[in-house]
Amino acid sequence: MTSRTLALSALVAVGGAVVSTAPQAPAAPATAVAIRHQAPAKQYVVTIGGKHFTNYCYGEAFHHKPAFYPVLSPNGVRVNREYPMVAGIPGESADHPHHTSLSFTYDETNGNNFWAATGGKGPRIEQTAARIEGSTLISDLLWKGGDGQVVFEETKRVTFGGDATMYWMDHDITLHAPRVAVKMGDTKEGAFAFRLNDMLQEQKGGTGRYINASGGETEANVWGKTSPWVAIRGTITDAGGPKDVTVAILSHPKGHNSPPYWHARAYGLFAVNPFGRRGYDPKAPERVTEVAVGQRLNMRFRVAVYAGKVDKARLDQDYSAFSR
Repeated sequence: MTSRTLALSALVAVGGAVVSTAPQAPAAPATAVAIRHQAPAKQYVVTIGGKHFTNYCYGEAFHHKPAFYPVLSPNGVRVNREYPMVAGIPGESADHPHHTSLSFTYDETNGNNFWAATGGKGPRIEQTAARIEGSTLISDLLWKGGDGQVVFEETKRVTFGGDATMYWMDHDITLHAPRVAVKMGDTKEGAFAFRLNDMLQEQKGGTGRYINASGGETEANVWGKTSPWVAIRGTITDAGGPKDVTVAILSHPKGHNSPPYWHARAYGLFAVNPFGRRGYDPKAPERVTEVAVGQRLNMRFRVAVYAGKVDKARLDQDYSAFSR
């Protein structure tokens, strides 16, 4: 890919924090969040306590949809896959080029497949404006169909926080149908999605293992199920050696169709889908989402990245705090 994206992925701060898995352990002090706009590179760089957490990228390499890339843990390891932003890394998978780190899209939206978009003249999600308010980044986006017409206006409010043991980002997403009614089909292909570092796979030598709020573990007991949260725990090895991590996605109870279904695959796709239902469970009634002109849908998700393998009690505790 471009030298810009190659350089971007090299911005990794290395630390040695280890999170306690004890639910009664006191939280570490919150650390300062900084968001800096790098206009020439078309990205916003987010640091927590002076350490790199993520970048929000909206430039040419992300023409089909903006994405958060890379995403780092407090102990410095990269929890996202590099491909397709950086191609040709020895041993890294190169499937599904539309899995661009962390993003929000959906298939079957007025006949448009925003989920699988990879650029060109097809459907795309374009940023039109953005601003920083303290520890929150607010982005305005247009979902444009293959004919160039606006399907949705999206407002994405992402608030960042964390401490020495855990970084988080809260995504408050509003979809607005400004001009035409929108029909969203019932498909598994969506929506708030993270393509994980290959070392967190549940297959091919990966170390990851999913768990949900019901205590179900592995893809077999998480994929296609509803749950307020899902996490994956594993070990990522970099130049500094092996480091344990946990990546969790939490779905706020007031969000659209909460608790949602989960598109959590052993090969590393980790996605939450508040629209699909029969796409996961053939026995369930079809769920078609119709958005009238002027109507809005709201979703709220937290991505939490921990330095360490945290237990279910800690994840339940953090979900309880998030859902208030």
